[in-house]
Amino acid sequence: MMTADEVLQKLSSELGSAASDASVSGPEVRLTVPAEAARKAARLFRDLGFDYLNCLSGADWTAHLEVVLDLSSLSHPLKAHVRVRVNRDAPVVPTFTEVWPAANWHERECFDLFGVQFEGHPDLRRILLPEDWVGYPLRKDYADERLVPYTDYGFEEKVGKPEKPAPKPRPATPPPAPPAAAPPSKDTTA
Repeated sequence: MMTADEVLQKLSSELGSAASDASVSGPEVRLTVPAEAARKAARLFRDLGFDYLNCLSGADWTAHLEVVLDLSSLSHPLKAHVRVRVNRDAPVVPTFTEVWPAANWHERECFDLFGVQFEGHPDLRRILLPEDWVGYPLRKDYADERLVPYTDYGFEEKVGKPEKPAPKPRPATPPPAPPAAAPPSKDTTA
């Protein structure tokens, strides 16, 4: 049985300079690879016993996109967190369905919401949004007049700052009067 450190050493030797931000945290191996090395990295992880894809998701870092894979080994107490850097202007990464068939719907969701193209996917089409939807809603540059723009990224200049109507003054109303006190009762039994 390999330790997380041994897994990382094996991956680093096989991937060379393609692996970056490599580290171990407890039972979890963490690393980042470019899209060009994603297929090789996936096969290496599978061959090292990472036979379960917990999750595949996307992330938008403004300058680039990432496909994030969380993997587990069902035979060893190990996990992996793999980030695949994807070019924002041409977001293409090879499909992971040949390594982990469960990636199918995960990839469709990532395509639907981030616009990442999974090359070789058996059925890459929208899964949550209608086929005629324009854009990718989880990207930070996605603009829709129905949404509040991301002000941290300068979207107010692109979309325009909505003008808020002045609040209507409320008429002043006096507080309700306190209830009248009941007269004291006379106790004659004492």
